[in-house]
Amino acid sequence: MPSLKHPRIAVIADAHFHDLYADYGFAGIVQDERRLTFRLLADTARSTRVFNESYFAFHHALDDIAERGIRHVVLLGDYSDDGQVETVRGVKRVLDSYAARFGMRFYATTGNHDIFGADGRHRAKRFLNEDGGYSILSSDPHLRDRGAHAVIASKRMYCQGYPDGLEAMADFGFYPRPGDLHWETPFGADGDPAARLYEVHSPDGKTTRRLMDASYLVEPFPGVWLLMIDANVFVPADGVAPGDEGDLADSTSAGWNAMLVHKRFVLDWMADVARRARLEGKCLLAFSHYPVLDPLDGTLDDEVALLGRTGMVERIPQAGVAKALIAAGIDIHFSGHLHVNDTARHDDDGRFLINVAMPSLVAFPGAYKVLTIGEQHIDIETVGIDAMPLNDDLRLAYDREIVPSRLDAGGMLDVTDYGGFLFTHIGHLVGRRYLKREWPKEIAAMIRSLDVADLAALALIDEPVAAGDAVAAIAAARNDPGVRQLLTEAGLDSAGLTGISAMAFLADWYRLRMGSELAFDWIAPERLALYRAVGQLFANGGWSDAGSAQARFALIFRMFRKYAGGLPSRNFSIDRTNGAITRNVPG
Repeated sequence: MPSLKHPRIAVIADAHFHDLYADYGFAGIVQDERRLTFRLLADTARSTRVFNESYFAFHHALDDIAERGIRHVVLLGDYSDDGQVETVRGVKRVLDSYAARFGMRFYATTGNHDIFGADGRHRAKRFLNEDGGYSILSSDPHLRDRGAHAVIASKRMYCQGYPDGLEAMADFGFYPRPGDLHWETPFGADGDPAARLYEVHSPDGKTTRRLMDASYLVEPFPGVWLLMIDANVFVPADGVAPGDEGDLADSTSAGWNAMLVHKRFVLDWMADVARRARLEGKCLLAFSHYPVLDPLDGTLDDEVALLGRTGMVERIPQAGVAKALIAAGIDIHFSGHLHVNDTARHDDDGRFLINVAMPSLVAFPGAYKVLTIGEQHIDIETVGIDAMPLNDDLRLAYDREIVPSRLDAGGMLDVTDYGGFLFTHIGHLVGRRYLKREWPKEIAAMIRSLDVADLAALALIDEPVAAGDAVAAIAAARNDPGVRQLLTEAGLDSAGLTGISAMAFLADWYRLRMGSELAFDWIAPERLALYRAVGQLFANGGWSDAGSAQARFALIFRMFRKYAGGLPSRNFSIDRTNGAITRNVPG
């Protein structure tokens, strides 16, 4: 059994590292005699992650880990921006530096942004010019963009496939290393890529490909096994010849649902590993980029009813995944991919499975986790990196871009620390991305035009109201003395509610969705109490017409309530014998 004196393990997910100072074959911009290959703020403003800040966030997290005396670090996939050759080399330069200075050892697993299939694929990104315009760097020499000053072809932008894409990361777990007490793959102890191939078939069964699987088991110190699963699944497309464009399906939405179909051999190996771990008294921890349980507090059905089959819905594992992992003897699993901080648990016939979903370093709330392994418990601490100051190089470069482009940065440049930047960024995404891409137009229009007092009044309208008629109906209700009296009885100060726009509420909705407990640091308790009170008005309605505005907002507030509840996700302890999860209170 592992001793309480065992070293701790830090876990970083979705660092999405972009090397600002690397040579991508592009002049870039020069500041303080340093060349920057600088991503556009306009692209950050539309993306679910930030780009340039990743360079400093990764170093900041590793510096913090080093100061804590932690020497073992798991990289839970998407360690690179988008798998570009030069970017992955940049990751290696950073990790090699910390290994040399602090004796750190890294254990990586692949994410969907790090590697693609057997042959890789092209990548293209926009980068800032000295005059505030942009050029495109692309591994595809045929790419064209009329808005770009130039399109520069560079092989350094290519995202490689297996095994070439692992070459730069070879020292970080994917292959056996001196010092590992034990190392193996689903195929044995041979690390040669040629010995780690499996067959995958197209849906119609007419095309078969042999691809490499990069899963491995490592014992970094006595008594602890890290089961690092390569859960990328690339399935041949029907009717597309190998080597042609589109020959393999993207792994982004495949995850563990596809693992059950196309990589059953990994499940069989996991079951054997778990059996041996029990016999030998090892503490077995499983890691993969993709979640094995719903990390959104059981809101899947509500999301489908409200928004349809969103990209998030497509990435949620089906119930069969939990059943399969429990059958394999896996009880604790750590995941990234969705940039969500959350803890989920599933029980089946006296056995349990816990999925600890990891936040990203480059999206709200911005954090990593530290695991301390005891004889019976695993203590998990979530460490925020929000206090990191914003780098002056970034501010100066953003000024170059936004002055000529007149970009609306949504307040992102009005803050001084990284936490404030991520907090503002996700709020900015509500209007720039989420409402446009995912929300029904009539609900999005309501959210853009109403405040929380209007939503409270909507909850008190007895008759079902169509979304298109809701604004007029709400205006009438706000003038109804009876509605005002009901709001007073519910303890809702209409004047206070009027000061909170529905857009601001939805921004907090997303912050809570992604951060769970960590979002409480950013949303005032008084505001949370108001949201809960309005949500209770909707819950009291019992709306039978699922298409009414009231019923749809009842779903929104019900999801909010679930995001605010759930299992501990900041600092907590897992009992390895029975899966009990208890919140750890500091000091």
